[in-house]
Amino acid sequence: AVERDYRRYFAVGARGEEGADQYVYQHFNNLCVVGLAPSHAALAAGRRVVEVDFQTGKTNKLDNNKVSGKKKNGAIFMQEEGRLCDVVCDDGSRHKIRCCIRGHLLELNERLRAEPGLLNTRPGTEGFVAVIQPKREEEESVCGALLSEEAYLGRLPPS
Repeated sequence: AVERDYRRYFAVGARGEEGADQYVYQHFNNLCVVGLAPSHAALAAGRRVVEVDFQTGKTNKLDNNKVSGKKKNGAIFMQEEGRLCDVVCDDGSRHKIRCCIRGHLLELNERLRAEPGLLNTRPGTEGFVAVIQPKREEEESVCGALLSEEAYLGRLPPS
C-alpha cells in the first residue's frame, strides 16, 4: 500500500546534520508519515536501534499531545526543525529525529518505546516515527523542499 497510496519524499541531512536522512511519505489525503530513510546514520554500518526517546528536552510537550475530534483539536504545531525524538543505537550513538515538514503532530508511534527494533526491521511501515497533518493551505507545497524518491536514489552510492 505504501507504493500505491503515498508520494515518497526525502530530507537528506536534516538540519545540516550529516547522515540525518529521513523520509516523508505523503498520502493522497495529504497526511504525512515521517521516519528514517534507509541511508540514515542510525541504520548504517550494521547499527541496531535499542531505544527511542520521546523526552527530547526540558520542556517537551510531545508526550502531552492529545488529539481529538474531526478538527484534530489539541494537536501540537511542529516546524521543520522540530525534534520528534532521539534514537539510541547499540554502539551508544544518539541521533536526533526532526519533523522535516511543517504541520500538526497527530501521532507519535508509541510502539517504538517497546519495540525500537522496528526502525531497523520495518522502517518504511510499522517503524514510522510520526504522522503529521500539514496546514490546509500548505498541503500541496509542504514537501517542496524535499527530494523526490528518484533524486534521493540518485544521490545514494551504488550498492
